[in-house]
Amino acid sequence: MSVTFTDEELITWEAYASGGRFGLPTRPKVVFNCLSDPSRRPRYVEFSGGDEAKAEELVHEYPEATLRQMLRESRELE
Repeated sequence: MSVTFTDEELITWEAYASGGRFGLPTRPKVVFNCLSDPSRRPRYVEFSGGDEAKAEELVHEYPEATLRQMLRESRELE
């Protein structure tokens, strides 16, 4: 499931965990998808603290400030 939050520019994003390369549990990603502007490309950061289940758990526990920081550090999804 995703978590919805608003960044500093009042743009609404959803964040969710995704499996690693080819859906494997290693090196999962936290993906950011823009809900208020569909023309923006999705972004991601690699999660190094465990598998996809742990990444999903933490996405739901992180405060919005942490999600905003992760979004600032993210790269466009290729």
